[in-house]
Amino acid sequence: MKTLALCALALSTATVAQAADVKFFTEDYAPYNYVENGELTGHGVDIITEALSRSGVSADMEVTKWSRAITLAEQDANTCVFTTARTPEREDRFNWAGPMYSEAIYLIQKPGANGDVSSVEQALSKKVGTQTGDFAVALLDRLGASDIDLAPDAEMTLKKLGAGRVDYMVALESAADVAIADGSFEIAMEISRNEFFLACSKTTDGAVIARMDEAIDSIVADGTQEALVAKYD
Repeated sequence: MKTLALCALALSTATVAQAADVKFFTEDYAPYNYVENGELTGHGVDIITEALSRSGVSADMEVTKWSRAITLAEQDANTCVFTTARTPEREDRFNWAGPMYSEAIYLIQKPGANGDVSSVEQALSKKVGTQTGDFAVALLDRLGASDIDLAPDAEMTLKKLGAGRVDYMVALESAADVAIADGSFEIAMEISRNEFFLACSKTTDGAVIARMDEAIDSIVADGTQEALVAKYD
């Protein structure tokens, strides 16, 4: 996982003379969205940037902790958050543009760990790490997890996994690929699959959401999304 040098990085796509149409929040979660050499990057950022270009919408982007990002995107007018799992618990709290992706949800572990586990049910009887405010908390609850460990962000959860303080960590498909790349961790099993969107507050301009939704749909349909994701493989 990439480490933020600053607590928040503001990236404006608006002109100096005109306020942005909307504020976008995201988190530090490679390869979807992260800061590298002081620049906000990742295939989630690339998809949203392309959607802004196609839609003509202007936005400010800020990286922050996920719990803050999703809270502000629910409470504040003309505010959105990405990349956001669309779940039953969130459905009526936001208006949605997308989907940007459909991805598997994995449990990852230290290599060779949990040798006594042969099913999802057994795995969820152990300590599973995720982050505060993440969709995985409700997912784990629905699946019957008995010991959910919360951290402020995914980087801290990964450190806990490496130190043996949790048995598993929940990771999205692309993030799992990053985590296992150097052999420090491995995929234990798939526990679910979900679609991921741009989620906007109920008080965000509906015309802005509709334009972003149309743009994201076109990015997926014409193969641009696939090409943007492949850049980070």
